[in-house]
Amino acid sequence: MPSATLNNIAGMRPDSAVHAILFLETHGIFCATYHYNRRESFQQIMLTAGTRLGPYEVQSAIGAGGMGEVYRARDTRLKRDVAIKVLPEGVAEDPDRLGRFQREAELLATLNHPNIAAVYGLEKDRGITAIVLELVDGETLAEAIARGPIAVGDALAIVRQVAAALEAAHEKGVIHRDLKPANIKVTPDGTVKVLDFGLAKFIEAGGAGTAGGPGGLGALTMSPTLSVHATYAGVILGTAAYMSPEQAKGRLVDKRSDVWSLGCVLYEMLTGRRPFEGEDIADTIAYVLTKEPDWSLLPADVPPAIRTLLRKCVEKDRKKRIADVSTVQFILDEPASIATSPGVPPVAATIPAPSTWRRFATYAAVLLAGIAATAMAAWGMATLNERPPQVSRFAIVPPAAQPLNANAPDRAVTISPDGTHVLYRAGLGTGGAGQLVVRAIDQLDARGLSGITAFREPFVSPDGRWIGFHPRGEIRKVAITGGPALTLCRTSGAPRGSSWGPDDVIIFATDDASTGLMSVPAAGGEPKVLTKPNGARGEGDHIFPFVLPGGKAVLFTIATPGQVETSQIAVLDLNTGRIKILVRGGSQAEYVETGHLVYAAAGTLRAVRFDLKRLEVVSDPVPVLEQVLTVPGGETSFAISRTGTLVYVPGGIAGGQGAQRSLLWVNRQGREEPIKAPTRAYTYPRLSPDGTRVAIEIRDQENDIWIWTLARETLTRLTFDPGLDNFPVWTPNSQRVVFASPRNGPPNLFWQAADGTGAVERLTTSPNQQEPTSISPDGLRLALRETGPKTGADINLLTFEGQRRVEPLIQTTFAERNAEISPDGRWLAYESNESGQYQIYVRPFPKVEGGRWQVSTTGGTRPLWARNGRELFYLDESGGKLMAVPVQTAGATFSQGNPGKVFDTRYYGPGSGNSGRTYDVSSDGQRFLMIKENAAFEQSSNATPASMVVVLNWFEELKRLAPAK
Repeated sequence: MPSATLNNIAGMRPDSAVHAILFLETHGIFCATYHYNRRESFQQIMLTAGTRLGPYEVQSAIGAGGMGEVYRARDTRLKRDVAIKVLPEGVAEDPDRLGRFQREAELLATLNHPNIAAVYGLEKDRGITAIVLELVDGETLAEAIARGPIAVGDALAIVRQVAAALEAAHEKGVIHRDLKPANIKVTPDGTVKVLDFGLAKFIEAGGAGTAGGPGGLGALTMSPTLSVHATYAGVILGTAAYMSPEQAKGRLVDKRSDVWSLGCVLYEMLTGRRPFEGEDIADTIAYVLTKEPDWSLLPADVPPAIRTLLRKCVEKDRKKRIADVSTVQFILDEPASIATSPGVPPVAATIPAPSTWRRFATYAAVLLAGIAATAMAAWGMATLNERPPQVSRFAIVPPAAQPLNANAPDRAVTISPDGTHVLYRAGLGTGGAGQLVVRAIDQLDARGLSGITAFREPFVSPDGRWIGFHPRGEIRKVAITGGPALTLCRTSGAPRGSSWGPDDVIIFATDDASTGLMSVPAAGGEPKVLTKPNGARGEGDHIFPFVLPGGKAVLFTIATPGQVETSQIAVLDLNTGRIKILVRGGSQAEYVETGHLVYAAAGTLRAVRFDLKRLEVVSDPVPVLEQVLTVPGGETSFAISRTGTLVYVPGGIAGGQGAQRSLLWVNRQGREEPIKAPTRAYTYPRLSPDGTRVAIEIRDQENDIWIWTLARETLTRLTFDPGLDNFPVWTPNSQRVVFASPRNGPPNLFWQAADGTGAVERLTTSPNQQEPTSISPDGLRLALRETGPKTGADINLLTFEGQRRVEPLIQTTFAERNAEISPDGRWLAYESNESGQYQIYVRPFPKVEGGRWQVSTTGGTRPLWARNGRELFYLDESGGKLMAVPVQTAGATFSQGNPGKVFDTRYYGPGSGNSGRTYDVSSDGQRFLMIKENAAFEQSSNATPASMVVVLNWFEELKRLAPAK
């Protein structure tokens, strides 16, 4: 094999297991032959909830462990919860591996210790082979360390229990071989459990054993130690960081390998960092073989005896390493070893005479065992160089307490660039309300990030350490492990995609049509405008940015007003500012390392080959995945990691002919009365002042304004323009409907006779986006939202007296919107984010000087006056409530009472971003016209919950479907 430098190796793809072989051979290290059946298939058996294996009923998938998939199940005989590890089909068909699975069950059954997860039985049912294990609750040590280093006292208490488990295993002739923080759990009562002895092996009597013979140690050592499915990014690397030198060299292992791993785990607990950590597997193994841990990272209060213990655990020469884990326990239990006084002698001084030291050295190898499996898996993957990794799929069905919110207006899921974490919004609302949930792809449970309950568009930093997200009017970031959120900048408009570039600059977009793509440093600062939509060319907005590798260019979508199907994918050269159209009829493009652009079109993912240097498409598009959830605004719920993992939400186009939304009345007690209108993609309902009709936008095929006549129960189309006609507002005499439409440019104001007669008349001509919100009772003034290039969202006033004109009403650097004129025409209610959170305010009208009153207390949007003027309603979206405030408007003063909840609104919507009001009230103030999501009906009636699909090694499927020529 040609020589290669370590730098050459480190520059290769980190998921290529051949790196280890290159490094070992170029450094003169003999590589043991790794025998592997190249025809082997590792198709996983994927069980669903309700499947029965003997007396065990599967409840949910909780991850992968060792060689098999792991499920939570219920033992119907003994009435207890258990974990079931199922053997993959490819392994079940191989007698050697099936024998190993049988040996694993027998092996685990011999380990009866309070710090080892117990085995309850072995089940074979309908061709499925599974081990029934103790179900251990709590967090893994890896999750605890992710929050930071562990206090010295707590770390020593944990490692004592781990050492006790290993000693018990060694006494039974078993070494673990894959000890690492992810295989150690701490239960809520503080008990430590060592998991996954699936890579363990028996120790031959008399020491290291023999390598010869069919059943000898050599056969076990050289058998595959990880399934093919365990080799996606991060798994081999994570295990390699705890691998002993003898494992990295492919040599036989004994108890001293477990001692090495134990030392690595203790070091990581104390420092928060792995002792041997490289950018990829080659670097990691190189560090294990050639470098020392950074001992300066140990906290100052680590006793000298523990420092010496650590050095002796990770001694590269296993003859000099602590040879038995009982020696580790002896030192940990010795009072002098935890003393911090400078006068306490180091641990070496407490070690007995040379004869005892030899026994001590014989013990020490326990901890290193956890890493060996990784090197052998790497060599196995090297032999598989001719055969691509197998594509595998599994579904994640979130628990009832954290349901996937598939009703939100943005994409439902995303994934970290390294493919290790899936993020989603939990909840059943239709706006930004809900909890941000992070699920490590190799863990059983998801965790919600505390304090993040109202947000849009989460995205992850390239290094996977930070999550960016959009609360109302801002961009913030939070550590993926949790903690306080940091504000980066203010924004105007609802978010429409964000991408964190490799140069630590975030490029984002909003639905503010006066700007397109914008950028802000990841450390925070003032946003910079990168592009502006060209209305003369029919561009409505620039959205869905994706920074290309190298950070010199960014993909984005040119949205056509009201017509998702005519969107275009373009690329912006950040150096020259040049924009080039790449694909017509698609949106939300992402570049993947196979050399493809993957994008969304009508609920389907398509792919084209892409020349990254020339920034050009070089093939025709081909469909690669159908029926991906797409919301009416065009956002499609999929994400792809750099490592080839795809996550998506199945479902197709949410605003199409399938299940959509219903109209209904809801009284003050929350009791619902359905309206017999057909299910459609309803948005922004408005009752006519005479109470006989409802004007409503419908976002499906037509994207137009329709009229529902309550008495006759008929639905009639009012507007027919191919663009998106929305935000209907009735004139006081119920004769006309004012609406916004992007006819011949950005959305401006038009009106149409409510009976459909006559022509549509244009009311305003502006280069800015406009939306009508309310008309004064005398019909002479119309409050509207206008998005300007300098001040963002403002409230302006269209006057109908004399020559029509638009004048500013409330214009600040903050966002003001959803203005509502009171029934007596003397007051204006609106929402503003000037306090850092959207709140409801009231001012005099039409002259807004002379006072201002804040009505909401914990945030509020979409105000609405009662028809008698004595109440003001608004939505508390973070809490999912409709609120009511008693008000007094007599004379020249305004006064208010305390806000109170009317009813919960989590099933009603759609309440997205800065959009208009999504409800209305009857003339007597006792009933509210609401929109209800059909998906919310289903989730609230215990139907099948929304789920995510994860596809591992999806790049292999992509290359097959869209091959390079």
